[in-house]
Amino acid sequence: MNGLFNSKQEQLPLVLQRFVRDLKPYLEMPINEIMFNKEKEFYLAKGSSMRLVADERFSQDYLITFCEQLANFRNQMFDLKHPQLATSIPYTQFRVHALHPSVIANSNIAINIRIPSLFKFPIESFKLSRKCLEKNMTYQQIINAVMDAKNMLIVGGTSSGKTSFANCLLNFIPLEDRVVTIEDSPELHMENPNQVNILVGKNEDSFFTYEQALNSAMRMTPKRLLLGELDTRNTSLFLRLSNTGHSGMISTLHANSTKDAFEAISMNMAISRNEVNPTALLNYFCAGIDYLIHLKFNHKTHEREITDFLDVKTDLKQLLGYE
Repeated sequence: MNGLFNSKQEQLPLVLQRFVRDLKPYLEMPINEIMFNKEKEFYLAKGSSMRLVADERFSQDYLITFCEQLANFRNQMFDLKHPQLATSIPYTQFRVHALHPSVIANSNIAINIRIPSLFKFPIESFKLSRKCLEKNMTYQQIINAVMDAKNMLIVGGTSSGKTSFANCLLNFIPLEDRVVTIEDSPELHMENPNQVNILVGKNEDSFFTYEQALNSAMRMTPKRLLLGELDTRNTSLFLRLSNTGHSGMISTLHANSTKDAFEAISMNMAISRNEVNPTALLNYFCAGIDYLIHLKFNHKTHEREITDFLDVKTDLKQLLGYE
């Protein structure tokens, strides 16, 4: 049994156990994602390639029942009034996103299952771009920033390797540090023996929110508090933490460049109804964050690249034209 499976799955409802068992041969393949667009067939995705697989076991009723049971286990709902499910399969690292047939044009169910890599990428597998080399940037500078407990935000587009790079950097956190993570899907993994991993719901009306998790985490004496991926629900919390003495934070953000990162932060704040003056927000961001790292996938070389390592406190305002 590999690292994606464990004996705790025997505690799951029978339908969930059966689904994981039926899908296990595919989940153990070297792929990134399984995509159901309709019953009895699915795509196996690895990078930019996809392979269609037919399997009669995965009927529409079976897929819907799986999602309903999964939602119930996570104290969520999946039905006509709640057509979206975003969670993970309990006791695994598999992220699940599903849409109810009621919101799909052809009335089929749609399910995406993300499969994390068990391989810990060495930092050298993320190539330094020409821009970085021209700036005399080195891998050791990034490693030193982690070890010195600097607050870092990793930004990039879809499939740029943000989470893989974050997990790579977590290897450089001193093992004696107590780490508390707060995520809506368990994606951050480190070797520190003294760690607590808090799981929150995906939706605003979840039974356990980011705000509640954060209040609990701050009472757990963390040396490092990690929030994983930033979105509209946790961006303000991330900024608050970074400006109230918490150091060594490593999070990810969907943005196409280091310049776009602040715009993404601003949009997250606006969508969550946290209206802040842009200049005040920029000052707040620069006060709390030390470095921005941008990643991208090079489609010509099929390599993931570090395209920028920006010192926020000295360079971001100039980059954005504020100085």
